[in-house]
Amino acid sequence: MENSELQNLSERESAVLGAVVFEFITTGRPVGSRSFVQKYSFNISPATMRNIMYDLESLGFLQQPHTSAGRVPTDLGYRYYVNSVLDSYELAMDHYRSIRENLLKREFELDKMFVSITRMLSEISCYAGIALTPKPDFTILKHVELVPLSPNLILVVLVTRTGLVLNKRIQISVTLNQDELHKFSKYLTTEVCGFSLYDIKSKRLVELRKELNPDNELQLALDILELALSEEVTQDVYIEGVEKILKIPDMIENHYLYPFLHMIEEKQQLNEILVNVMGEEGVTTLIGKEINYEDICGCSLITSPYKIGDKPAGVIGIIGPTRMNYKVVVPLVDYTGKVVSDLLTKLSK
Repeated sequence: MENSELQNLSERESAVLGAVVFEFITTGRPVGSRSFVQKYSFNISPATMRNIMYDLESLGFLQQPHTSAGRVPTDLGYRYYVNSVLDSYELAMDHYRSIRENLLKREFELDKMFVSITRMLSEISCYAGIALTPKPDFTILKHVELVPLSPNLILVVLVTRTGLVLNKRIQISVTLNQDELHKFSKYLTTEVCGFSLYDIKSKRLVELRKELNPDNELQLALDILELALSEEVTQDVYIEGVEKILKIPDMIENHYLYPFLHMIEEKQQLNEILVNVMGEEGVTTLIGKEINYEDICGCSLITSPYKIGDKPAGVIGIIGPTRMNYKVVVPLVDYTGKVVSDLLTKLSK
């Protein structure tokens, strides 16, 4: 069913569906017509409510897990709910303050920062926090150090302004002593720092080669750096709070845990899912099958990209059951993405 069709419900059907989803998110119990009418003060009879619920079930928004049970939302029902209340989400100010303070008081080492971010997202939401680390290409280089490991093996250490540290082992055909490597390190730090890794690879190395005579020994320094930057650096995925998912009854009773844990273990697949949403603006909500991972069901992934300057750099988010508190999770992810963008942009200058 297309998104345009999601808007074709009558005002009464829309109100009932929204209330059913909210009730199920709150209680975790299938929603029956009689008690539901009384609780939400709908000015209709239980029989009329049953008819509306039946219509919503026929349209694919609700389902009845057992013949004698009430109704529960389908993925489509959650989608309608999320779309219809997207503009009314609120996040308590104490959560806003804790997010910013939590990030600002940490050491600005990228790995520690993303552990802190995912842990904070998990603690506030009670689901699992997730983050895709920045794309290295757009980070600004701060320092280059060449360290001897053996006569012909060099460790190239690249430190960026955002705290990202890249280490590359480079095999060379000549033997360099400590003084020569120190000279190379000083030269490279002076000439390439302040440039992004992308700019260094695409043009800065070419410019520096033109400035040097072909037989200048510093050409070897450029060769070493070029080799260090030649391999594609993958983005890492951080996850905190998986143990919280293991305690959620919905995940256990409906046998959702195995595909969920399989997706978490397959970091490459999860990496691809997050990379696919990195170019989106604002919050992306993927509900159930929308995650597009094998037979994953019963889970929702809420993500927000973060940027360094105006370039998409990575993704933060929360993954949990489809029966999650979207009114807390969506603004939490949205705001955290903006805080991370501001912080990394300032660090990169």
